[in-house]
Amino acid sequence: MNPFDLLPLFALILGVASIISAYFVIKTKDLIYASSMLAVLASLTAALIALLGYGIVSAYLVLVYVGAAVMFIIIAISMVGVGSRETKEPFLGFAAGAALAITIGIVILAGKFYNLYTYPEYVTVTQAASGLLTHYLPVVALIIIAQAATLVEAISISRRGEKK
Repeated sequence: MNPFDLLPLFALILGVASIISAYFVIKTKDLIYASSMLAVLASLTAALIALLGYGIVSAYLVLVYVGAAVMFIIIAISMVGVGSRETKEPFLGFAAGAALAITIGIVILAGKFYNLYTYPEYVTVTQAASGLLTHYLPVVALIIIAQAATLVEAISISRRGEKK
């Protein structure tokens, strides 16, 4: 069996799971659940982009958008509080778990079919730094800026309740 025959099936499963999680992002009235489903949606989208062969873009999507969704969860918890009015969504936990299981399963299956799990060559730190700075400098700069902004945001949220 040719592994490329399964690519449309993987893409279809990821697409349907993305549409379902996007529906729950809009439909859910609780901020914590909505932002959790937003993180699931970004993960599914990153898996679909990785399946298409754009691994660097997929990694950037996970770092920035899933990180932003997690920061949104932290901000929502700190602003609303843990003991707020919470609506129970009976199907949401199942949908989030199923979407995560589907994503992990597809990544594992795609990795086995397309031989993505290979042993890398030995690379020194100098070679890795040279390759990153030569070929991926804009991506590395954006990732560093995004992570620094997230760190500053987390520090400001954690120091919000301190008295001077």
